[in-house]
Amino acid sequence: MVSPVVSDLLIRPPKTSTTRILFIARHAPQEPNYACRSYPGDGGYPAYYHRVWQVLTDLGYRVRTANHCLALLAAPGHVDLVFSLYNRIPIDHPEIFVASTCAFLGLPNVGAGPNIRALAEDKWLSKLAARAVGIPVAEGAIYCSAEELAVPPPFVGPYFVKNRFGAASEGISVESIQDDWAGAAAVARALLERGLAVLVEAYIPGIDLTVPMLGGRQPIMLGVVRPRSDQIGGIITEHLKRDDPLGYELFRDDAAETAMRADVTALWVALGPMDYARLDYRFDPRSGRRVFLEFNICCHIGRSGAICLAAGQWGLDQADLLGHVVEYCLSRQSTTIREPRAWVS
Repeated sequence: MVSPVVSDLLIRPPKTSTTRILFIARHAPQEPNYACRSYPGDGGYPAYYHRVWQVLTDLGYRVRTANHCLALLAAPGHVDLVFSLYNRIPIDHPEIFVASTCAFLGLPNVGAGPNIRALAEDKWLSKLAARAVGIPVAEGAIYCSAEELAVPPPFVGPYFVKNRFGAASEGISVESIQDDWAGAAAVARALLERGLAVLVEAYIPGIDLTVPMLGGRQPIMLGVVRPRSDQIGGIITEHLKRDDPLGYELFRDDAAETAMRADVTALWVALGPMDYARLDYRFDPRSGRRVFLEFNICCHIGRSGAICLAAGQWGLDQADLLGHVVEYCLSRQSTTIREPRAWVS
């Protein structure tokens, strides 16, 4: 694993950069004045996108912005890197769209390859991948139709019912925890009626933990963070994830951190490279049991989020993280075609 002196591992942007970035976000600031946009229905996201744009600009990058993904079609030949935080497009599996389109257009983009973005998007397949490399996971079962709910999963409750796909803990509420299959099936049916595929897991008592990491020659684990929760079971609901009223705190447990560091390495060997990501767990402080839940690529990188909190203990701030992400991303895709391809020019 990497040296514990995280600050020494980061790549710093050049003093004068010629890198042209296309920054895409739903409420990205727009020229000519790049003011922070107002949209009360989307929590603090417009301010978050504005801060990311401002930091990238202050780092010396030449940043263009767009609030729709069709801007990618005009980018070849004019952009060196795509930095997209547009992961809630109203289509199935939105996290994959930008990565796949960039691969088609020959555009380097922040995150990971579309195949790994697809794996991370699928909480069931990512669980199977984690298990295959020795990371402990909860038992689970998938349901794609109401008819399938007639057969309970091959493990006993209590159960935790969630959306198999999706970001921002979509569909997770206090009703997600159910003691018996009758209750779990009712919650699953409601999600299916919303058009969501369902993953039912064995409920794991304890607390939620998250492990932010950066890409590098080896993965750079920034620490272990606990999202605060006032919900039953200490779970992170859709409300808490989107509005983030309680924030995060650093979590200290040497044995757990050592085990999670090994998990980061195992996942990286199997699935890397990734520019920045987060591994999510349930952890029982009494028994020391950890259970991997999912991993998220291009997770929230705002100043109040888990990744910046973990970085802060190393004397790093949001600008340090974003500079490293951009420079590492460019280096790992240095052979990506930069000029327009004949069939899209």
